[in-house]
Amino acid sequence: MKHPDRIFSFMEVESEDDLIKAMTEHTWPLCYGFYHGDLLYLGDGDSEEAQEYSVVRIERTEGHHGIVGTEVGRITSRDKDEVRGIIHDMKAGLHSMNNPVRIQVEPKWHHSCQLCRLED
Repeated sequence: MKHPDRIFSFMEVESEDDLIKAMTEHTWPLCYGFYHGDLLYLGDGDSEEAQEYSVVRIERTEGHHGIVGTEVGRITSRDKDEVRGIIHDMKAGLHSMNNPVRIQVEPKWHHSCQLCRLED
């Protein structure tokens, strides 16, 4: 994970198609992410124009917003077919990474930071 000190926000998406569309057709603040299935897809890039997602499997929670888990992969492509293939591989347990992480993740409705420009 490139930015483990970032406080991430997330929104749950119901379908894989919605997840892929969100990651390939839209630009999001750097702190933004998605929860689908049993994985978090967290914005871990350096710029909004070159979005990257760190994919994290949650192993346990700590306190209100702490997550202890494993980074199992990264998505840097904006090609829908390639993103779908990466997601299918991760769901099938074909992870490209196995990095332990400890991060802060807040639901979108609770989140505000300088990266999403909602902070007062």
